[in-house]
Amino acid sequence: MTIQTFPEKEASNQLILRACGLKDQIRAQAGAAERLGRYTPELHQTFLKSGFYNLLTPTRYGGLETDLRTFAKIMIEIGRGDPGTAWCLCLGQGHALTTATHWPEQGQREAFHNGSGYFRASHGVNPSGTAQRVEGGWLVNARSPYQSGVAYATHATVTVRAVDEQALKAPASDAPARVADFSAMLHVLIPAGKFKVSDDWGADRVFGMRASGSNSVIVEDLVVADHQVARFGPDPAPVGSVPGARLHDNPIYAGGPSVSFAQLELVVTVVGAARAALDEYEALAKTKAPLTPGTSGLRFQDPFYQRDFGAAKMKADAAEAIVLHTAEAMSALSRDAVTGSRQFDVKADNTFAGMILEAGELACDAVDILFRSAGTSASMANQPMQRYLRDIAIYRTHRGSQYNSTAQRYGAVALGAFRNPT
Repeated sequence: MTIQTFPEKEASNQLILRACGLKDQIRAQAGAAERLGRYTPELHQTFLKSGFYNLLTPTRYGGLETDLRTFAKIMIEIGRGDPGTAWCLCLGQGHALTTATHWPEQGQREAFHNGSGYFRASHGVNPSGTAQRVEGGWLVNARSPYQSGVAYATHATVTVRAVDEQALKAPASDAPARVADFSAMLHVLIPAGKFKVSDDWGADRVFGMRASGSNSVIVEDLVVADHQVARFGPDPAPVGSVPGARLHDNPIYAGGPSVSFAQLELVVTVVGAARAALDEYEALAKTKAPLTPGTSGLRFQDPFYQRDFGAAKMKADAAEAIVLHTAEAMSALSRDAVTGSRQFDVKADNTFAGMILEAGELACDAVDILFRSAGTSASMANQPMQRYLRDIAIYRTHRGSQYNSTAQRYGAVALGAFRNPT
């Protein structure tokens, strides 16, 4: 592999500045996006023209192939406009990295050259259906919930269990899925038009992240070819073992970042929420009188509000610094793993994931501080601050953001006591 870095720093900075410049447009559509369950068609066109649907698409397929730090910073800035919008954009385009890493060459070529001019794929990781061997490939049936980013997607990836493969039996339809059992798990990449999107997200159907486009995807009696299917679990792939390592001259597609990248996709949105909450709090502080008895002037002059703003800003600044540093470290280790000087193993992936999750905790804490201090009026319907609180609340319910289970795994791996369930 000839190691290259895309794009040049100047081009990366231009993309970041472009994202910063969209803040007002993103905020203006946030209420409508909540009602729709996805960002507006007008913003979709803006993102498309801005190149944000090609960020992690390999240059082999006409993409920008940005580095992970640039990708993370762009999504933080989009989240500063609206966290739900960032979730929808990030998880739709971020899966370009997964697809370019794990799918075979024919599958990648068909997916990225799909005629839409861009590639976006939602991905429901929890097993949600079955695949049975038939002539010509696999017969797939699934109802896959929480397909974040399916709005405006060119594809959806559903995770299913192989039926009767190597004497494996499909679980009973009412049996809970065993997320940790990867022996018969298939990830199936399905083009738009071959699945249905359920109208089960947005508005009052969910408490927060209403604009994230996390609808369910329904697949009925669909036969897919082998090249539309990939097999992988949560652990980093051995060096050179995945198609991306052979197809792309960029180590980020070589299979290293796994759980850590999934964590990155989630946390950038709440770091953006913390930035957004700081913006809103500052606007309130410079226009509203303090609630502290016996004080006068505006809130920004009051030590009480200065302290809360300062405490939240320290957490938000630290959260962003952790995310951007870790994104750079993931890229650096990916390069070293390809050259053989270091390993991108479970311990490294877990370390990065834990660091990023800690950033998510800091960002959520910042929003908590600001919401509590902003006053009751900030909790009224259509007020931005209450939206940011609801959005981080839904982030906290995600399986990937569970702090205690991640901390336990983090400790077990560090102590050499971790064993993957089989």
